Amino acid sequence: MRPPLLPMQGLARFALAIAFALTCASALVATAADAAISYSNTRYGFSLRLPGDHFVAGQARNPEGGGLWQTRDGQVRLLAVATANASSETLTSYRQFVMETTDKNAVFDYLPMRGNWFVLSGEMDGRIFYERITFVCDGRYIYGWQMSYPASEKRRWDPIVEAIHRSYRVGRGEDGRCGPGRDPS
Repeated sequence: MRPPLLPMQGLARFALAIAFALTCASALVATAADAAISYSNTRYGFSLRLPGDHFVAGQARNPEGGGLWQTRDGQVRLLAVATANASSETLTSYRQFVMETTDKNAVFDYLPMRGNWFVLSGEMDGRIFYERITFVCDGRYIYGWQMSYPASEKRRWDPIVEAIHRSYRVGRGEDGRCGPGRDPS
């Protein structure tokens, strides 16, 4: 059983830590039947679902490479992005960088790390954050999503983070095969 979700940092920190230079085409489809938003990024092939009755599309820095959603009052934010790993970071070095820079003042509650992914979750400045980073194609691509919300609303938003986590699917690089002639594993 997974421990409860822990605090998370702001959207700006995630964007800074990942330092994405995104240039992809994406698709956003709202499904009226269940009020869910299904997002699929056509360049990098990742997808997720989020509750449309809670979120509206925000202004992403580069909407072609990822998506940004927020609540109408702007208190809850969700960012999902992907990029090539231009600096050849390793999973361990990237995790350490994020923890020492953008999450420097965070109190972490949940820090799992597995073969090609890690989660950083905790609280900072009165906000809960949950950040999932995945390296694919032998580390040549970095995928990630992050959600942050007021710590006072933890009970309300933790189940939504869990639902988004279950729906999230990473892609396989820009061509869906980890590059020309590459094995997608």
